[in-house]
Amino acid sequence: MSALSQLDMTALRLLIAVADCGSISAGASRCHLSVAAASKRISDLEARVGTALLLRHRRGVEPSPAGDIFIAHARRMAALAGVMEEDLRDCAHGVQDRVRIVANSAAILQFLPEDLHGFMQGNPRVRIELEEHTSRSAVEMLQTDRADIGVFDDGYTPGNLHAHAYREDTLVCVMHPRHSLARRKGALPFAQTLAHDHVGLYRGTAILTQMERAAAQAGRALRLRIQVTSFDAVCRMAESGIGVGIVPQRVAQPYAALGRLHLAPLRDAWSKRRLVLGWPQQREPSPGAQGLIGHLLRAAGH
Repeated sequence: MSALSQLDMTALRLLIAVADCGSISAGASRCHLSVAAASKRISDLEARVGTALLLRHRRGVEPSPAGDIFIAHARRMAALAGVMEEDLRDCAHGVQDRVRIVANSAAILQFLPEDLHGFMQGNPRVRIELEEHTSRSAVEMLQTDRADIGVFDDGYTPGNLHAHAYREDTLVCVMHPRHSLARRKGALPFAQTLAHDHVGLYRGTAILTQMERAAAQAGRALRLRIQVTSFDAVCRMAESGIGVGIVPQRVAQPYAALGRLHLAPLRDAWSKRRLVLGWPQQREPSPGAQGLIGHLLRAAGH
């Protein structure tokens, strides 16, 4: 019998935790074990594989070369075990289907909460797993079978996905109410914002990509004072006076209603965006995914 045929998942998860923490005591605490019990499990594991998996130092531990290899495999095994445990738990609770959705932050903040809630109320045996990603990343996950349904900016729609119009949103420029641009009346050309500092999202997001493209077309530089990871963070930074930002109108409206931000509509055509619902062409959606696709399209009026 192989020395690895009876590996203990608890020991594998402990080793991963110790490697992540750089300390046996910290890894033991994360796994709710005593230090003595954790040390014994790791020693037994090393004896079973016949080599040291950790290098012990006065300041902690680090994986040995063999440990790096072992831990990489252990992470995959732990992830697979976690999925199996989750699937079995779903079966025990009567869940019959699981649908993986990836969506950009605009869809998650503005439309999906109500739409998904309506579906889940009528389909308790379908489990929904929603992850937030950039539009580009969402498309890549659909193409590599890591997601079943995606919601993303239509500028990223490739030819190997089914894609249907889902929702539309409008981008606006947000700023402190006493910002000089707040005195302007009517729609604001994006090019006029380029004389001011901007608060932007991180690289790879559809909105920042469009802002950079529009700045290049205007022959101006986009003065990014700070980059953040969410629309709410853009609004908070703009509210503080750090710079102006570009966000979906529905995200900014609560701030404007409280007098914390001034909203200026943009004159540029690209401020009117279309979000699409996509799924892979190479495989048939599961019954749960088919039901959810139909529900989302109906909720959007399509």
